[in-house]
Amino acid sequence: MESAEVLIIGAGISGLLSATELTKSRHSVLVLDKGRGYGGRMATRRMAGTRLDHGAQYFTVRDKRFQSYVDEWLAAGIVQEWFRHLPKDRNPGGYPRYCGIEGMTDAPKYLARKLDIRRSEQVAKLERDGKRWIAHSQSGNTFAGEHLLLTAPLPQALALLDTSGLDYAGSASRDLRQVRYEKGLATLAILDGPSGLPSPGCLPLDEAPLTWIGDNTSKGISPDVSAITIHADAAFAQEHWDSPDEERGTLMLEAARKHLASSVTEYACHRWGFATPVNPWPEPCFANPTLNLALAGDAFGGPRIEGAALSGIEAGQAISAQILANAKTTP
Repeated sequence: MESAEVLIIGAGISGLLSATELTKSRHSVLVLDKGRGYGGRMATRRMAGTRLDHGAQYFTVRDKRFQSYVDEWLAAGIVQEWFRHLPKDRNPGGYPRYCGIEGMTDAPKYLARKLDIRRSEQVAKLERDGKRWIAHSQSGNTFAGEHLLLTAPLPQALALLDTSGLDYAGSASRDLRQVRYEKGLATLAILDGPSGLPSPGCLPLDEAPLTWIGDNTSKGISPDVSAITIHADAAFAQEHWDSPDEERGTLMLEAARKHLASSVTEYACHRWGFATPVNPWPEPCFANPTLNLALAGDAFGGPRIEGAALSGIEAGQAISAQILANAKTTP
């Protein structure tokens, strides 16, 4: 059994920043994630010999706590400013939109390099053993932590906590279960020439079924192959959740055709089961100090990358404070 002071489930931006904050405070941390990569919706995929961002397309910064991390990433050459202005911006000067140099997963990978992370470990059951949390993974491995933080999409986190049989949220349980997400659907396409999208290489849309077309080549992450990412609206994603790619991908490409200057040579679709929290929890994280339990992520911080990031930062700091408080009361 591997163990640490803090066990974190989820290696998205929230979990990674929580782990980073705790590590800075010299706490031992172990992060588990069911996937093979890092970053959650900050995702980059390889296709036809190039890279395409198929989740979040960029991120913004308003809070100085997150800005300090972004400044570090900029100095390290991990991220770059993509553009400052969109037609919908109220401020004519705009504000920076950032992306990874080689894809949106760059920042999560940078954070992960200094953390103790176990990938491809899908936790199937949680239990409370005395003063420790025990996580049992589908692979048969067992992990333990005095404190537990879950940063997975909230419905998944609650379902996992339910396996413990504990009353872990008390009177807040009902409201936590009311937080819901919209589904998301992306189509990734390779073109036989330039996309023709206006500078800086993206087109936010309010034309059902599409909300976005982004040019990964103009963005700089697909320098040698013309590659675009198309996002559908929530209604289309819900309707075509189980449709074959030949159907849903074709419909999205047909809707995008009038905006493109070149033809599609190949494409693939990607589903996001928990793309956008519709009614986030009003606080940046949830904590049950009695059980040494916390919940964080975009269900608390909101749908923007920065919201999830700040939720993780606050959760990490809250757990650190709880560890110190527990130490003072221990005989």
